[in-house]
Amino acid sequence: LDKYELREKVGQGGMAIVYRGLDTTLRRQVAVKVLHRHLADHKEARDRFEREAHAVAKLRHENILEIFDYSGKSSSESYIVTEFIRGHTLKEFTSDHPLAFPEVGAMIVAEVCRALGHAHARGILHRDIKPDNVLLAADGRPRLADFGLAKDLQRGATEQLSMTGAVLGTPSYMSPEQAQGRPVDCRSDVFSFGSMRYQMLTGRRPFSGD
Repeated sequence: LDKYELREKVGQGGMAIVYRGLDTTLRRQVAVKVLHRHLADHKEARDRFEREAHAVAKLRHENILEIFDYSGKSSSESYIVTEFIRGHTLKEFTSDHPLAFPEVGAMIVAEVCRALGHAHARGILHRDIKPDNVLLAADGRPRLADFGLAKDLQRGATEQLSMTGAVLGTPSYMSPEQAQGRPVDCRSDVFSFGSMRYQMLTGRRPFSGD
């Protein structure tokens, strides 16, 4: 894609595929998140992708995945380029290495909390805080990632993309107001963060069921 050489598929979600890539100009390793081809003609999907890029571009913090480039909404291929983290998601790490001491979980989520505070101070809601969206680098430092459901409070109603009453997020972690499709603010992220923290400290999610 343009100056980016795609080397290896490293992840996939409902909206995009993530590749380990090479920036052929700067000769550095990057992560390239590419919108699924079947969504390329969907205006809402392309708008949501653009919103993610703009949201992360406003943030610069050692515990937030750094963005390098964005294709632009008019490009034939929609993609976002970020730093490449060699490591695991927090979900993968805790599945393979159950935390024997709650203090370890507390240390990890304390850094995620700093990242979330930075985002909220700049009016960005993440809206999908969960272990899957926290990357643990080889140096052990967690990075908050995947701002695909992010909302910029400073843009107000003009950036609202989902229908009123639509439920966005992950049920196991979302706040009651988010689960009910009602308006959300920073407190909803804090609730989701609390659910994740509970899981890191106890080894299980605070809520079960469908």
